[in-house]
Amino acid sequence: MTVLRSANRKTNVQPPTNFTGVVFSDEIVQGKAPSRMRASVVSFTPGGRTAWHSHPVGQTLYCLSGAGRVQFEGQQVQEIRAGDTVLIPPNTRHWHGSAPDKLFAHLAMSEQTDKGEGTAWFEHVSDTDYNAAPAPVT
Repeated sequence: MTVLRSANRKTNVQPPTNFTGVVFSDEIVQGKAPSRMRASVVSFTPGGRTAWHSHPVGQTLYCLSGAGRVQFEGQQVQEIRAGDTVLIPPNTRHWHGSAPDKLFAHLAMSEQTDKGEGTAWFEHVSDTDYNAAPAPVT
């Protein structure tokens, strides 16, 4: 059995090369072979968001608190809230982050490929794309 103590992990500020605004990440687990799982709690301050990116094996987001946004390339922005789960298919360009006026945190889970390939990062999300009205929550 391995117990990963929270006191032994630090909160990381995410780099401006891949994020807009102030974004924090707390790594939960980085799997060791044969596992390829990686999970982190990511906390976004209002206006914080990722750049466009994709994951070769897909990604799952479980929303923990606040209100956020997610967008798949070519689709309308979606509002996401605590308790929502977002399933992102492999190699799908997308971004996610907080709503403009809310804090937001999610558990981000993804896997690397068997060759160790992970997240592919692209350009930053424009303010126009970020500020687009989200689809109605139904």
